[in-house]
Amino acid sequence: MTSSTTATHAIVTGLAARIEHVRHKLYMDYFFSFPTLFDNLHRTTRNCCGTVRPNRKEMLKNCGHQMKLKSGDLKTKVKSSMTAIVWKDK
Repeated sequence: MTSSTTATHAIVTGLAARIEHVRHKLYMDYFFSFPTLFDNLHRTTRNCCGTVRPNRKEMLKNCGHQMKLKSGDLKTKVKSSMTAIVWKDK
């Protein structure tokens, strides 16, 4: 673990190392998921999906609570291999 790697990043990458050549997809909740981890996993050919809080470090700008959405609206933002989808329910 380097100084820039968080404990949760190290835990997830350590667990994901067990399925390196299996082609599984990882699904995470907001506690474990953040953009740096997603980029790292994508570089090692592991696909992942998860909910991310809009105020996370390195999250796409103007994504989340700052967006003015009406009920039923859906917005997407793309940055290299990451896609963020924001929607508003009823």
